[in-house]
Amino acid sequence: MIDKRILVLAAGLGLIGAVQTFLPVSSLSASTPVRPTIGAATEINEHQVREWINAKAQEEASTESFTFQQVNLDEDEDLEIIAKHNGAVHIGSFYVLDRQPDGRYSLIAEKSWNVPRFQLERWDVTRYEDDSEWNTRPAKELGIVAGKRLFETVNHTGGTGLDTYEAHLWYLENGQLVDAWNGTLQETSQVPGGQLFQTAGSYQLALADSEHPVLYTWKLTQELDPESGVPLSDQLETTAEVLYFEQGMFQKRSAPTK
Repeated sequence: MIDKRILVLAAGLGLIGAVQTFLPVSSLSASTPVRPTIGAATEINEHQVREWINAKAQEEASTESFTFQQVNLDEDEDLEIIAKHNGAVHIGSFYVLDRQPDGRYSLIAEKSWNVPRFQLERWDVTRYEDDSEWNTRPAKELGIVAGKRLFETVNHTGGTGLDTYEAHLWYLENGQLVDAWNGTLQETSQVPGGQLFQTAGSYQLALADSEHPVLYTWKLTQELDPESGVPLSDQLETTAEVLYFEQGMFQKRSAPTK
Protein backbone atom coordinates (compact mmCIF):
# COMPACT_ATOMS: atom_id res chain seq x y z
CA MET A 1 0.00 0.00 0.00
CA ILE A 2 1.22 3.52 -0.85
CA ASP A 3 1.94 5.68 2.18
CA LYS A 4 -0.58 8.57 2.43
CA ARG A 5 2.28 10.92 3.34
CA ILE A 6 3.92 10.20 -0.03
CA LEU A 7 0.67 11.03 -1.83
CA VAL A 8 0.31 14.31 0.07
CA LEU A 9 3.95 15.27 -0.69
CA ALA A 10 3.53 14.49 -4.40
CA ALA A 11 0.35 16.55 -4.57
CA GLY A 12 2.09 19.47 -2.88
CA LEU A 13 4.99 19.37 -5.33
CA GLY A 14 2.56 19.24 -8.24
CA LEU A 15 0.75 22.33 -6.94
CA ILE A 16 4.04 24.26 -6.63
CA GLY A 17 4.97 23.31 -10.19
CA ALA A 18 1.61 24.51 -11.47
CA VAL A 19 1.98 27.84 -9.66
CA GLN A 20 5.48 28.29 -11.13
CA THR A 21 4.11 27.64 -14.60
CA PHE A 22 1.68 30.55 -14.41
CA LEU A 23 3.75 33.07 -12.41
CA PRO A 24 6.12 35.42 -14.31
CA VAL A 25 9.85 34.91 -13.74
CA SER A 26 10.16 38.32 -12.06
CA SER A 27 7.64 37.23 -9.41
CA LEU A 28 9.76 34.21 -8.56
CA SER A 29 13.06 36.16 -8.53
CA ALA A 30 12.11 39.45 -6.93
CA SER A 31 15.62 39.85 -5.55
CA THR A 32 17.20 39.73 -9.04
CA PRO A 33 17.29 43.18 -10.69
CA VAL A 34 15.96 43.24 -14.25
CA ARG A 35 17.44 45.85 -16.60
CA PRO A 36 14.76 47.62 -18.66
CA THR A 37 14.90 46.70 -22.32
CA ILE A 38 14.42 49.65 -24.68
CA GLY A 39 15.96 48.49 -27.92
CA ALA A 40 13.18 48.81 -30.45
CA ALA A 41 11.65 52.08 -31.58
CA THR A 42 8.15 50.71 -30.95
CA GLU A 43 8.88 50.54 -27.21
CA ILE A 44 9.35 54.30 -26.96
CA ASN A 45 6.61 56.71 -27.88
CA GLU A 46 6.66 60.33 -28.96
CA HIS A 47 5.21 61.59 -25.68
CA GLN A 48 8.04 59.97 -23.67
CA VAL A 49 10.72 61.44 -25.91
CA ARG A 50 9.26 64.96 -25.68
CA GLU A 51 9.10 64.69 -21.89
CA TRP A 52 12.77 63.65 -21.70
CA ILE A 53 13.74 66.53 -24.00
CA ASN A 54 11.67 69.19 -22.28
CA ALA A 55 13.06 68.28 -18.86
CA LYS A 56 16.38 69.90 -19.88
CA ALA A 57 15.93 71.70 -23.21
CA GLN A 58 16.32 75.45 -23.69
CA GLU A 59 13.79 75.30 -26.53
CA GLU A 60 11.02 72.86 -25.71
CA ALA A 61 9.85 70.39 -28.33
CA SER A 62 6.19 70.84 -29.20
CA THR A 63 3.79 68.34 -30.71
CA GLU A 64 3.92 70.14 -34.06
CA SER A 65 6.32 68.71 -36.67
CA PHE A 66 8.14 66.49 -34.14
CA THR A 67 10.02 63.37 -35.25
CA PHE A 68 12.49 61.02 -33.56
CA GLN A 69 14.59 57.96 -34.37
CA GLN A 70 16.63 55.45 -32.39
CA VAL A 71 20.16 55.07 -33.77
CA ASN A 72 23.59 53.95 -32.61
CA LEU A 73 25.76 57.07 -32.54
CA ASP A 74 28.74 55.69 -30.63
CA GLU A 75 30.56 52.46 -29.86
CA ASP A 76 28.42 51.06 -27.04
CA GLU A 77 25.48 48.70 -27.62
CA ASP A 78 22.78 51.08 -26.39
CA LEU A 79 20.80 53.05 -28.93
CA GLU A 80 20.72 56.83 -28.73
CA ILE A 81 17.78 59.00 -29.82
CA ILE A 82 17.88 61.82 -32.34
CA ALA A 83 14.86 64.10 -32.55
CA LYS A 84 13.86 67.23 -34.43
CA HIS A 85 11.23 69.89 -34.05
CA ASN A 86 10.35 72.23 -36.93
CA GLY A 87 8.71 75.44 -35.77
CA ALA A 88 8.67 77.57 -38.93
CA VAL A 89 10.44 78.02 -42.27
CA HIS A 90 13.80 78.83 -40.66
CA ILE A 91 13.16 77.83 -37.04
CA GLY A 92 13.72 74.43 -35.48
CA SER A 93 15.68 72.36 -32.99
CA PHE A 94 17.75 69.18 -33.14
CA TYR A 95 18.24 66.98 -30.08
CA VAL A 96 20.42 64.03 -29.09
CA LEU A 97 19.49 61.85 -26.11
CA ASP A 98 21.60 59.18 -24.41
CA ARG A 99 20.27 56.14 -22.61
CA GLN A 100 20.69 56.05 -18.83
CA PRO A 101 21.24 52.95 -16.63
CA ASP A 102 17.56 52.91 -15.60
CA GLY A 103 16.42 52.68 -19.23
CA ARG A 104 15.29 56.29 -19.48
CA TYR A 105 16.91 58.83 -21.79
CA SER A 106 18.55 62.16 -21.02
CA LEU A 107 19.18 65.12 -23.32
CA ILE A 108 22.92 65.54 -24.02
CA ALA A 109 22.90 67.89 -27.03
CA GLU A 110 20.60 70.60 -28.38
CA LYS A 111 21.19 72.59 -31.55
CA SER A 112 19.15 75.35 -33.19
CA TRP A 113 19.06 73.38 -36.43
CA ASN A 114 15.90 73.35 -38.53
CA VAL A 115 16.33 69.83 -39.92
CA PRO A 116 14.29 68.94 -43.04
CA ARG A 117 14.89 65.18 -42.61
CA PHE A 118 17.22 62.65 -41.03
CA GLN A 119 20.00 61.47 -43.38
CA LEU A 120 22.85 60.77 -41.00
CA GLU A 121 25.17 58.88 -43.35
CA ARG A 122 24.46 60.63 -46.66
CA TRP A 123 28.07 61.83 -46.77
CA ASP A 124 29.37 58.27 -47.14
CA VAL A 125 29.06 57.85 -50.93
CA THR A 126 30.96 54.52 -50.89
CA ARG A 127 28.45 52.88 -48.57
CA TYR A 128 26.86 49.58 -49.57
CA GLU A 129 23.87 48.05 -47.80
CA ASP A 130 25.41 44.58 -47.69
CA ASP A 131 28.52 42.77 -46.52
CA SER A 132 29.53 41.09 -49.80
CA GLU A 133 33.02 39.68 -50.23
CA TRP A 134 33.87 42.27 -52.87
CA ASN A 135 32.89 45.12 -50.57
CA THR A 136 36.20 46.28 -49.11
CA ARG A 137 34.47 48.17 -46.30
CA PRO A 138 32.44 45.83 -44.07
CA ALA A 139 29.04 47.20 -43.06
CA LYS A 140 30.02 47.43 -39.40
CA GLU A 141 32.87 49.80 -40.27
CA LEU A 142 30.90 52.20 -42.45
CA GLY A 143 30.59 55.71 -41.15
CA ILE A 144 33.93 55.68 -39.34
CA VAL A 145 36.24 58.68 -39.88
CA ALA A 146 39.57 58.74 -38.05
CA GLY A 147 38.10 56.31 -35.53
CA LYS A 148 34.95 58.39 -34.98
CA ARG A 149 31.40 57.70 -36.17
CA LEU A 150 30.62 60.71 -38.35
CA PHE A 151 27.12 61.92 -39.24
CA GLU A 152 25.60 64.62 -41.42
CA THR A 153 22.65 66.83 -40.49
CA VAL A 154 21.27 69.57 -42.73
CA ASN A 155 20.04 72.86 -41.27
CA HIS A 156 17.56 74.98 -43.25
CA THR A 157 18.23 78.48 -41.97
CA GLY A 158 18.01 82.07 -43.16
CA GLY A 159 16.44 85.44 -42.51
CA THR A 160 15.41 88.58 -44.38
CA GLY A 161 16.49 88.09 -47.98
CA LEU A 162 18.41 84.91 -47.13
CA ASP A 163 17.53 81.22 -47.49
CA THR A 164 20.26 78.67 -46.75
CA TYR A 165 20.72 74.91 -46.54
CA GLU A 166 23.92 74.09 -44.67
CA ALA A 167 25.47 70.72 -43.85
CA HIS A 168 26.93 69.84 -40.46
CA LEU A 169 29.34 66.93 -40.04
CA TRP A 170 29.37 65.88 -36.40
CA TYR A 171 30.09 63.06 -33.97
CA LEU A 172 29.64 62.24 -30.30
CA GLU A 173 32.60 62.22 -27.93
CA ASN A 174 32.46 61.96 -24.14
CA GLY A 175 28.74 62.65 -24.22
CA GLN A 176 29.15 65.85 -26.26
CA LEU A 177 28.17 66.68 -29.84
CA VAL A 178 31.25 67.88 -31.75
CA ASP A 179 30.48 69.93 -34.89
CA ALA A 180 33.51 68.97 -36.99
CA TRP A 181 32.56 71.05 -40.05
CA ASN A 182 29.68 73.02 -41.53
CA GLY A 183 29.27 74.50 -44.98
CA THR A 184 26.76 75.75 -47.55
CA LEU A 185 24.90 73.33 -49.80
CA GLN A 186 22.47 75.84 -51.31
CA GLU A 187 21.78 79.51 -50.69
CA THR A 188 19.73 82.34 -52.16
CA SER A 189 20.54 85.85 -50.95
CA GLN A 190 19.30 89.31 -51.83
CA VAL A 191 21.53 92.25 -50.93
CA PRO A 192 20.56 95.90 -50.40
CA GLY A 193 20.01 97.44 -53.80
CA GLY A 194 18.07 94.45 -55.11
CA GLN A 195 20.84 92.18 -56.40
CA LEU A 196 19.99 88.46 -56.14
CA PHE A 197 22.64 85.74 -55.83
CA GLN A 198 22.47 81.97 -55.81
CA THR A 199 25.13 79.69 -54.32
CA ALA A 200 25.53 75.94 -54.76
CA GLY A 201 28.04 74.05 -52.66
CA SER A 202 29.13 70.57 -51.74
CA TYR A 203 31.91 68.52 -50.18
CA GLN A 204 33.68 65.20 -50.56
CA LEU A 205 35.53 63.24 -47.93
CA ALA A 206 38.65 61.30 -48.93
CA LEU A 207 40.85 58.89 -46.98
CA ALA A 208 38.08 58.51 -44.43
CA ASP A 209 39.53 55.28 -43.04
CA SER A 210 43.02 56.71 -42.53
CA GLU A 211 44.53 58.69 -39.66
CA HIS A 212 44.45 61.88 -41.75
CA PRO A 213 41.09 62.25 -43.56
CA VAL A 214 40.84 65.10 -46.07
CA LEU A 215 37.68 67.13 -46.72
CA TYR A 216 37.33 68.89 -50.09
CA THR A 217 34.74 71.68 -50.15
CA TRP A 218 33.62 74.06 -52.89
CA LYS A 219 31.02 76.72 -53.67
CA LEU A 220 29.77 78.32 -56.90
CA THR A 221 28.01 81.70 -56.78
CA GLN A 222 26.05 83.30 -59.63
CA GLU A 223 24.00 86.50 -59.93
CA LEU A 224 20.34 86.11 -60.87
CA ASP A 225 17.76 88.41 -62.37
CA PRO A 226 15.73 89.66 -59.36
CA GLU A 227 12.48 89.44 -61.32
CA SER A 228 12.77 86.13 -63.17
CA GLY A 229 15.41 84.31 -61.13
CA VAL A 230 17.28 83.49 -64.35
CA PRO A 231 21.12 83.77 -64.31
CA LEU A 232 22.27 87.09 -65.73
CA SER A 233 25.37 85.48 -67.26
CA ASP A 234 27.48 82.33 -67.24
CA GLN A 235 30.03 84.02 -65.02
CA LEU A 236 30.62 82.13 -61.75
CA GLU A 237 32.55 82.93 -58.61
CA THR A 238 34.22 79.74 -57.42
CA THR A 239 35.81 79.03 -54.05
CA ALA A 240 37.35 75.77 -52.84
CA GLU A 241 39.12 74.56 -49.72
CA VAL A 242 41.09 71.53 -48.62
CA LEU A 243 40.58 70.76 -44.93
CA TYR A 244 42.41 68.27 -42.74
CA PHE A 245 41.07 66.46 -39.68
CA GLU A 246 43.07 67.88 -36.78
CA GLN A 247 42.19 68.19 -33.10
CA GLY A 248 38.82 66.63 -33.80
CA MET A 249 37.75 69.08 -36.52
CA PHE A 250 38.21 69.68 -40.25
CA GLN A 251 40.36 72.77 -40.67
CA LYS A 252 42.94 74.42 -42.91
CA ARG A 253 46.66 73.88 -42.68
CA SER A 254 49.58 74.26 -45.06
CA ALA A 255 50.46 70.58 -45.41
CA PRO A 256 49.47 67.26 -43.84
CA THR A 257 51.49 66.00 -40.90
CA LYS A 258 53.80 63.15 -41.85
